[in-house]
This record gives sequence, structure tokens and C-alpha cells, in this order.
Amino acid sequence: MGQPVSVYLDALSRYAAAMDDLSESFESTRTFLVDADVTEDSFGLLPDSRDCAQVYEQRTTDGLETLRNGSDAFSDLSQAFRELREDYERTDQAAATRVDGSNK
Repeated sequence: MGQPVSVYLDALSRYAAAMDDLSESFESTRTFLVDADVTEDSFGLLPDSRDCAQVYEQRTTDGLETLRNGSDAFSDLSQAFRELREDYERTDQAAATRVDGSNK
């Protein structure tokens, strides 16, 4: 028989909540950038300014995608921690039922 395993269910819930917070933070940062309303005209009318605007647009687009991916990843981790906790709880309940049933 293997080593006994201790699982701290409350810690899994705390991790899930922390992942939710991170996901929301990524999403709120993303929303803030989308709402900033920086347009090509924000950089001025000089040709070099237009180049800056293009670079800004590309980096912002890349950044928004990264923030979306980060938000999704942390949301997925949160769900995984919740499912893990539920799985452990179901396993414990099933084991307790088997033990209680065999003692009768």
C-alpha cells in the first residue's frame, strides 16, 4: 500500500479564488486598454508619429491578446482547482460510505 496523502481542501479553494482574482485582473487591464481610445491621431501628424502609431497599434494588439490568454488561463486554472476539490470530496464521501457500510 502507498503512502497516505493529505489534501488540504481549503487550500484548493483559496488557490481557485486567487486564480479568479488574477483572471479578473488580466481582464480589467485588457478592458482599460481597450477603453483608452488611443487612435492614430493621438500621435500627431508628422510621418514619424504615424510610424509610432503603427508600432503602438501592433504592440497593443499583441498585448490585448496576451491579456486575454492570461485571463483565460487563470480562469481555467480556477476551474481545475474547483474540480480537483470536488473530486477529492466525492472520493472521501465514497470511501466513508464503503467503510460505514462494511461496519454494519
